[in-house]
This record gives sequence, structure tokens and C-alpha cells, in this order.
Amino acid sequence: MTPLPLYRQLLLPALPATKIRLALLGTALADALGGPAEFQPRFGFEFVKEMQRNENFDLPEGVWTDDTSMALALGRAVARAPFESGQGEEDAAEAAQLEQYYLWWRDGELSAIGRCFDVGGTIRRALAVYEAELAAVGIEAQRWPPPPSSSSAQLEKLKTKRRQAASKALKRIKKDMAGAVFGGNGSLMRVVPVGLAYWCKGERVVGECARRSSRVTHPNEVCQEACEVWAVGVRGVVWGAAQAEMGMGKGTMKTKLDVLHHFASFSYKTDALKKALAADVPLPKGLEGDEAKMEAHYAKHHRLLRLITDTRAKTPASSSPALAAGQSLEETATLMLLPQAATLPSSGYVVHTLCAALYAFLATETFEAGTLLAVNMGDDADTVAAVYGGLAGAWYGVEEKRAGEAGEGEGLFWSKRVREWRDKLVRRELVEEVAEEVVEFAERSMRAGMAV
Repeated sequence: MTPLPLYRQLLLPALPATKIRLALLGTALADALGGPAEFQPRFGFEFVKEMQRNENFDLPEGVWTDDTSMALALGRAVARAPFESGQGEEDAAEAAQLEQYYLWWRDGELSAIGRCFDVGGTIRRALAVYEAELAAVGIEAQRWPPPPSSSSAQLEKLKTKRRQAASKALKRIKKDMAGAVFGGNGSLMRVVPVGLAYWCKGERVVGECARRSSRVTHPNEVCQEACEVWAVGVRGVVWGAAQAEMGMGKGTMKTKLDVLHHFASFSYKTDALKKALAADVPLPKGLEGDEAKMEAHYAKHHRLLRLITDTRAKTPASSSPALAAGQSLEETATLMLLPQAATLPSSGYVVHTLCAALYAFLATETFEAGTLLAVNMGDDADTVAAVYGGLAGAWYGVEEKRAGEAGEGEGLFWSKRVREWRDKLVRRELVEEVAEEVVEFAERSMRAGMAV
């Protein structure tokens, strides 16, 4: 079947609340599917299409990993201690995030199984810095919040100590962990709630909040910019859907071509992201209103679009060693879209993860197909899939009832298989609980903006 041009793949209108819920659900679904394929070489494992046991950590099917836990932690932190621009407020939001991550790492809060079973090396190091600062002010392995029996004076004293510890830890992390060696994907994998929670704010605000969220554990400039460009993209999707659904302002995201244009034309400051995502030749100003010519330009001058075209053109035999007699058409179609790992790595390096997730989004036309593509990349498959799942959930997401009754979006997000994934997801209620916190925050933020 001939693929649809990007400019004909339309953003599905829906209320922001729906997009938020399905972006976080999409993160968890894709993450749980990708967990068993993590650490596996591309084309070197059995095709993943259903929830299955995660042998890497001896976990049952449907368990999401640290990617979703940290996204939920960030979502909760933003909803309870939002970013502010006032003097002296900068540490408060970052401290709340650091605390949420610490509670997950140490106590298993916001984990699918009640404990942290995996954590990236950079995040572990950042949280160890915080733990050392807590110990320095006399707080060791003390759960937060404290027991209900604590007096108000005890509570205030403890809060003050934790703020001091967090402030010192954040300064140490920023100073000691900004080098290139700390360029992992640990802040990108969790950043989607920033774009969701602040969808009604401007791109500059969302970008700065995303950068600040990265600095909590990943102050490396490439990590910060990756979070910025991704969160701003997610924000544009939710804003565009709201504009289409409710007639609010002017949306810039209407088609997948607009998503590509966002990444291709972004003003990158880091060479790594500019080389990986910017167009080789900037889009001529005269082409901006002509979608067909825009896409033709990017097909020639954007690395990912060229790669998609080149990979589709290859025969199954040269495209994938895993193709074999008796393989389903679905598996064949997915694997034929997978380039060799050397051409499109799916490692834990933040640039690799971002490019692989965006490739999966641009190369496919449904949430299910993109998830299968991301998951079957192997290597850091759960993280690539989780990052993809957040953007794709926002893009394709519509209410299940609306999709079923009106046929609007049926098969784009909601399909028989996605419903099966959803039903097997462990602790889905926890994902939904945090999603509601983000929804409520976003709605308060929107009302406050309208009142100004």
C-alpha cells in the first residue's frame, strides 16, 4: 500500500484533557511493550507485538519501566509544584521533581510493581548526590511525607532541611554533571508532561520549563535542547488539536508535515542536534504555503525522511535478516521499515533516542504501527518506544467512545490490539491517576490565562 504523504496525515481534533490522558497512556503502553526487547540487538530477537514477560528483570507482562515512572513523577511534580518565573522560585519546582524521583528510586513510589528495578547511571548518580545532601542535614532514609503525628513545627523544620538539601544537590548536579559523558536519554524519556501541562502557554515558556526539567538530573546542553524541542513539539500538537476542536487561536500543528517542519527548522544551538535533525538546506520562504513542495524539499534535504524513503525502497532480503517464510504481513511491513542499527541507532544516547522515536512517528500512520516499529528496534527499545508513545498518543488520541461510535480515529489510536495492550497494562489506574492531576493543572492554568 502506498504510504500517505505527511501533509495528508492530519492531526485528530480532541480536547486537551483527552490528549493528556492518551499521551501518558501511550507512554506506558509503548514502554511496557518495549521492556522485553531492551538490550537486544536489532533483528536478533523474536518479533514483539504483544505484552510479554520481561526476562531482563524477571517481570510479568504489562509492566512499564523507569521511563513511565519518571514521566509520572515529573507530571505529579509539575501539577503540585509548577514552574514559576518569579524571583527565588526557580529551585522550588526542580526540588519537587528531585524529591519525586528520589521517592521512586528509594521507595518505589509511582512504580508499576512498588519498587525501582532499573535506573539509568546518570539518574542514579544525581539521586545519590541528593541523598548525600539529605544525610548532611540529618535526614537519612526518611520517608516523605512524614507521619501524621508530626507537629507543625517538626514538619516545617523538615521541609526547610529538605529544601536546603535539594538546593545544594541541584547546584552540585549542575556543576559536576554537565559534561558530554552525561548525554543519556534520562531526561528526554520523561519530559512529555511539560508539553502537556503547559499546552496553553507559549513555546518559549514550554521550552524553558523543559530545559529546567532536564537540569534536575541532566544539565548537559544536548539533553536540555532535546527536551526543549520535544516538549515544544508536544505542546504544538495539543494546542493544534484544541484549536481544531474548540476554535482557540491559531494552531501550528495540523499535519505530520508540520511536525517534521518543527524539528527541521528549529533554531538548534548544539551541533549534535542540528546535524541530526535540521534540514540540510533550509526551507525556502516561498514554499511555506505549498505543502506538496515542502514535503518534496524535506524528502530531499532531511536525513530522516530520506532514510524512510531509502528503507522502504529496499527489498525484504536486504532490509531485514529476520524476515523468514511464514512471517505475517504485519511483521514484514514493520521490519521492512527498520534500517540497520548503524544507520538509525536506538541506543541510550539522547540524540539517538530522539531520532529513533521521531523516525517511528514519521514512518508509520497509526499508533499501533509506530509502537511496533519503535519496540522492535531493540537496544534501548523501552525508552525509544516511551518517547514515541507520548508524542503519538497526543497526535492520534481521541476518546474511545468517540472513535467507536463515529469512526473518528478508530484504528489510528484505538485498535483491537491497542485495547488488548491497554487491558494488560499493570497498574493502569496509577497512570490514569497522575494523568488526571496533569489535566487538572492544565485546566487551572488555562483558566488563569483566560482571566488575565
